Amino acid sequence: MTSRKKVVVIGSRSDDATRFVAEAVERRRARAIVLETDRVPDSAALSWEDGEVHWDGECLSDLRSFYLKLVRLSLPVPEAEALSERNFPRWQEQYLAERERQSFLHSVLRSLHRRGGSFVNPLEAVELHYLKLQQLALLRRHRIPVPSTLATASPDAVREFVARHGAVIYKPLSGGALVRKVEEADLTEERLQLLANCPVLFQEQIQGDEFRAYVLDGEPVSAFHIPTDGVVDARQNLHRVKPARLPKEAWAVCLKGASALGMVFTAVDLRRGPDGAFVALEFNPTPAISFFDDPRDGKVISRLASYLVSKA
Repeated sequence: MTSRKKVVVIGSRSDDATRFVAEAVERRRARAIVLETDRVPDSAALSWEDGEVHWDGECLSDLRSFYLKLVRLSLPVPEAEALSERNFPRWQEQYLAERERQSFLHSVLRSLHRRGGSFVNPLEAVELHYLKLQQLALLRRHRIPVPSTLATASPDAVREFVARHGAVIYKPLSGGALVRKVEEADLTEERLQLLANCPVLFQEQIQGDEFRAYVLDGEPVSAFHIPTDGVVDARQNLHRVKPARLPKEAWAVCLKGASALGMVFTAVDLRRGPDGAFVALEFNPTPAISFFDDPRDGKVISRLASYLVSKA
């Protein structure tokens, strides 16, 4: 009797997206091993010894298929209160402990990838979710159309950028908040002085409805339309998502960008500019599925799970 194929799903059992992928893998008669990053280091389940990685007593080093959904990649941690249960007397000690945790996780995952297994996606690609400027720079280098962008802590640079482009939006450089439009009140001296606290990412606003296109292994999977009337950030209209058909030129942007960023699986957020050309807003390396497609037997989850099992 042949043994079941094994797919390692890196995430958390409390995360719906992790669970959906694991369940889809199981439905294909493979075994999903969920490496729960939120249990590290509170659980002693993960270890690395002389190049061998073990999780819950099982060796992962010779497995071939990995799906990376949820791993914290940013310092300092955005939810520092979550560390208080470890009973450190000072936040500095919490910070140092989290730095050690991240060093451990990153090293373990990179060592697994370098053994030649299939990673969806590699850590270097996942990091581009937080390193938005690096992602934009790579896309520009490969001539992928993206919005004109400014990242700065300079009030004068912001004023000049808004004067050139008129309609401008802003958002965090590493994500984690809704996109907002620059209003007159944002251009006051008092407001702009807040840039001294941290830099901000500004972009020309691309008017029009938004599209989300899923790509897997260099092939189109599915696309969806999100109306943007009444909102700046399309995520505020996810209850109005509908399937869409994209023209070849839109898919060409998606496929070329995914290749440039090293993303095996990605969801691309697109808008169509006033000239009719498609502009890529962002390539998501760990995209949500359930807001757009059926997370149990829809086309996106089905294609993804089948791909993961085929690589096991």
